[in-house]
Amino acid sequence: MNLRILSILALLGLAQCNKNAAPAVKETGSGLTLVPEGISPHFQAVASKLEVGGASFTYVEEEDVMGLLGGFFEEVIKNMPEKEKSSLPPNFSFRKMMSMIGLDSIKASGTSSRKVSLGVNHHRSFAYTPLGRKGLLSLTGGPAEPLLVPALATKDADLAFEFPLHLKDWVAEAWPVMMDTIPEEQRPMIEAMASAPQPMLGMSYREAAEKLSVRVAVIATMMPEQSISAPGAPMSFPGVNAAIVIDKLGWIKEVLKLQVLPMFQGPESPIELQINNGVWTGRFRAPMGPPPMDFQPMFQMNEAADRLIIVTRPGYLDQMMAADGKLSSQPEFAAAWKGLPMEGNGCLFVSKRMMEATMDAMKTGVATSGSDKASSEMALNLVNLISKHARHPQAVCYANLPDGILTASNTSLPTMNPGSFSSITTLAVLSSLIVPMQSSIQKQAGQMKSLSEGRQVLLALKSYAASHGGKYPEKLEELIAAGALTKPELLTVATQPGAEREPWLYDNTLTPESAGISIVLAAPSVTKATNGKETRVVIRNDGRAESLAEEDFQRVKDYYLR
Repeated sequence: MNLRILSILALLGLAQCNKNAAPAVKETGSGLTLVPEGISPHFQAVASKLEVGGASFTYVEEEDVMGLLGGFFEEVIKNMPEKEKSSLPPNFSFRKMMSMIGLDSIKASGTSSRKVSLGVNHHRSFAYTPLGRKGLLSLTGGPAEPLLVPALATKDADLAFEFPLHLKDWVAEAWPVMMDTIPEEQRPMIEAMASAPQPMLGMSYREAAEKLSVRVAVIATMMPEQSISAPGAPMSFPGVNAAIVIDKLGWIKEVLKLQVLPMFQGPESPIELQINNGVWTGRFRAPMGPPPMDFQPMFQMNEAADRLIIVTRPGYLDQMMAADGKLSSQPEFAAAWKGLPMEGNGCLFVSKRMMEATMDAMKTGVATSGSDKASSEMALNLVNLISKHARHPQAVCYANLPDGILTASNTSLPTMNPGSFSSITTLAVLSSLIVPMQSSIQKQAGQMKSLSEGRQVLLALKSYAASHGGKYPEKLEELIAAGALTKPELLTVATQPGAEREPWLYDNTLTPESAGISIVLAAPSVTKATNGKETRVVIRNDGRAESLAEEDFQRVKDYYLR
């Protein structure tokens, strides 16, 4: 028997032994000694969800690894130069981030892989969370349930995936931690923003997030016979039929009924709306163009099913609603899904046809990129290397079990044995979700503070003008001398967290009688979002304070704003 298999089987046997007993030392016959002392209490729970005897098997005690990593990164942060440390959010702690991510709830994890056919591998992984899922892990939703994709996706679907949008548990847990990383003076403003009632929702953004728990599925079928060419693009793309399914609408259903769907009623609406036994059906009155752009979007909200479906064409909805012709009956899907659960929380299926089309598009993109010959050749070689592992359909599913999260997949990815590096990778990836999120919140808080301060300066300008012949001062500093403004720091602004305050851009040619849309004050520098978009804080003469896209600001700003 293979030495590795024998070793693992022996460990499985030892894991079930009475812990109070002292089993004898086991000899495998090949010189490998297995001792009972120190066997993990979590090993059996993880190994029982995996497969032994394939190409690889790994097991990691995550609790110890996470403690080591947390301490290591805390030391790294502690010894960072002050300039670099100041760029981190206030009160930043790697251990807090690990808790927000939920890594401290994973006691152990493991992976296994085996070949199931030529070029296809079956992978399994299990994260053991005996005390429940915390942090970002709670975003995976509740207990596993029948998947939407096999029941709704059409037989010819090339792409089908679903995932939960389950925010309520994470928001309640993460909000206090996130607020702790925001400067104390900005917290009331953020709390006010999050708690302000939103008429369209009938609740605040925070309340909506705390109640949000839906399932979303995306289904698409390629239409190669209807090629779509983008203007100026060197390649064409196959046409597509697509659908978005939102299941378990809950409170969103009432918002749609009361706030959104009534807007589509009436003969002047471009959408024809029908209501029949609690089913709201709406479709555009005509296609949006000739084939292949003959999209005629349609939606159906079924109150009893608590489900909303939006499709690109009416015929696609008919296919989805039909009792037969489902993806689960397609031989390619059945083969790709072999050994995967039909109940879970999220899944993905990509057909062979879509994999090949994606590879062809990548090759065309490289060939027409305009890069130098050496770079193009290197990129093309990489694409060709990837394409060798992309000649089969791909399928993956994950399910929340009572004691952890199980992921199973049949993919062309080769067997990998990540060992402890899986912990580092997971930590790096999930941390990358949190830190930008906090950075974004801080930037928004900085902008809100700047908008509030700008309004105060505008009020001081109008107060000054009331006592000085209806004119604004030559310089903003005159507001202090005249007593219209009592805080000198308001003459400057800082829109980026940790940035130095700079004087406002100011247009001294305006008066209270000037056009309300005129920009009186503007931040001297832009605020850059995580997506690269640049905005600038501006205060208009009618009291409006807004964050304006930089390209719009440059287009409308006046020469005298300086």
